[in-house]
Amino acid sequence: MKNKLILLLALVFAIVAAFGTYKYLENLKSTYRESGNYTNVAVAATRIPAKTPITENMLKFIEVPADYILPGSVIDGKDALGKLARTDIYPGEQILQKKLIGKNDPAGGLSAKITPGQRAATIAVDQVSALSGLVTPGDNVDVAVTLAGDGDTLTTTVLYNVPVLAINKNTSPNNNKDKANPATATLMLTPTQAQELILATETGAVRLLLRAPADDKAVGIPPSRKNDLLH
Repeated sequence: MKNKLILLLALVFAIVAAFGTYKYLENLKSTYRESGNYTNVAVAATRIPAKTPITENMLKFIEVPADYILPGSVIDGKDALGKLARTDIYPGEQILQKKLIGKNDPAGGLSAKITPGQRAATIAVDQVSALSGLVTPGDNVDVAVTLAGDGDTLTTTVLYNVPVLAINKNTSPNNNKDKANPATATLMLTPTQAQELILATETGAVRLLLRAPADDKAVGIPPSRKNDLLH
């Protein structure tokens, strides 16, 4: 009987304590709302594994007292969408900028710069085929190939308006290291374009053709043939 009474009293005290905590939190929320010190912040709606691109369905917004917003928290979803999670982010965790990797963040590596559905492919270049080192990451190029056939040689453009991801190991347009000595160029391509580029480099001589920044049109021109130049 005595033990039952103790258990009953413990249960009553637990209920009272829980109710008191609930009322305290509700009063605290009310105080912050009345003072206007509540802000919507982004939190993870689900577990976000490391190196996963952030999408809208991974985020939700909750009201948080201003005093409890962590430094660098994402307030606007646009500041997180498309970026990669640097580490695992767990449900309910505030999304912090320091836990995200943008396209220009070296910590993301080359893969962070690749648009979903695209591929990166590297080809060998030299001073001539890479325009004396004047092609830089961030430029767009066409790719032309010269092929020797039976009794004729032709040059044709096989790829148009292809983004340059890297020259040698440099992924920044502002980094001049090895700029004068280009040895490789890494391009961003569709899977089909990647196959075409590999075939072109394996069967002919490839050159990059630098485009103006605002020029994104494909130019449908026929191949140039050696025999035509001689007539």
